[in-house]
Amino acid sequence: MSRILPPANGPFVPGCSDIMLDYEKNGLFFRLYYPTDAPKDAELHSKKRYHWIPTDINTLLGYSKVLKIPFYILRLVFWWNGNPLVPVLYGEKVKTIENMKCLVFSHGLGGHRDIYSKICYDLASHGFLVACLEHRDKSCAYTYYYESKENVLNDKRTHVEFQHVPFGGDHLKIRKEQIKVRSTECLQLIDTFKKINDGIVPKNILDDIPENKNNEFRLKDLVGKIDVDNFTVIGHSFGAATALATTPKTPNVKQCIALDPWMYPIKDDNLDQKIDKPLLFINTQTFHIKTNVNAMTKFITKDKLEMYTIRQTTHENQTDSPLIVGYWLNIFMKKLDPVEAININNALIIKFLHKYIGLPNNIEKYEEILTISKKNFEEGLTKAWC
Repeated sequence: MSRILPPANGPFVPGCSDIMLDYEKNGLFFRLYYPTDAPKDAELHSKKRYHWIPTDINTLLGYSKVLKIPFYILRLVFWWNGNPLVPVLYGEKVKTIENMKCLVFSHGLGGHRDIYSKICYDLASHGFLVACLEHRDKSCAYTYYYESKENVLNDKRTHVEFQHVPFGGDHLKIRKEQIKVRSTECLQLIDTFKKINDGIVPKNILDDIPENKNNEFRLKDLVGKIDVDNFTVIGHSFGAATALATTPKTPNVKQCIALDPWMYPIKDDNLDQKIDKPLLFINTQTFHIKTNVNAMTKFITKDKLEMYTIRQTTHENQTDSPLIVGYWLNIFMKKLDPVEAININNALIIKFLHKYIGLPNNIEKYEEILTISKKNFEEGLTKAWC
């Protein structure tokens, strides 16, 4: 029997679907997580669950390039640990709720639209729409697009591969250019949801893929159901920097959640002076060097800022990676159980959203998680690791 990632904590069974808009590189590609009407525990037996490691070999080749390790070693690691199922129903019909709140998720450097699934499907199980972008600025482990409908039907992909950028020289300039692309994609996605809510529904070109013909998810089901005046942007690492950069650019974004933000690309942008919205920083213990902490320190005086550090954790803890292959960073450090770490992380997110959005209505379960685990996280400015 296949292993399965930890189930969602909310009342709804989560679903997801991949959405690609337009036959060009400048179009959007994202995975949308959402609540469904599927009966409880369907995620434990449904054939709509999917394996975490994609069948497309290009994604694993991309991770191999990001990590700078031979592809065969990566294959061996995943073979040894197995390919767990994700407790999410792919292509299931969305459960529509009035004024659905949407979170736009930006992945980190070398990330992917499915590497943060535990965070995303936990939120979806509480009724949120969570759109996890796959950025096309060459910071994604691997992504692609189709240049025509014919290419979709034949699954002829145009590849966008990960690009390493060496330190020194134009490094900062290139990262700032990538932030600009990433932020533009976040804003495009917000505009797309606004149009969908108004009844202007774009075509999901992936619906033309023969294997998707039985998918029940349709964007048109969201017409009139999205709260377009209250978006939250969220991101991890480079994605957290993207979220912070995007927040002041539109009044439709009301909150920002930064997971282990990599502050280097935005350190000189004076965002602490431009953002007057609620901010949540959730940091791991070992990621933040002194310069990164100094950049975050500028935000400490903000009235609506919360910052937490989860003890005995590493940068990977806010991805699915430790749940699948275990820890691989800071090998000799004593680590927090990865399930407890992600539960703390998600409880802090839920508590923050409840405070500023009012959803979910009942957070008693998460307050209990935080009470039980209070020795494993602390509030306040994160301490520099080195």
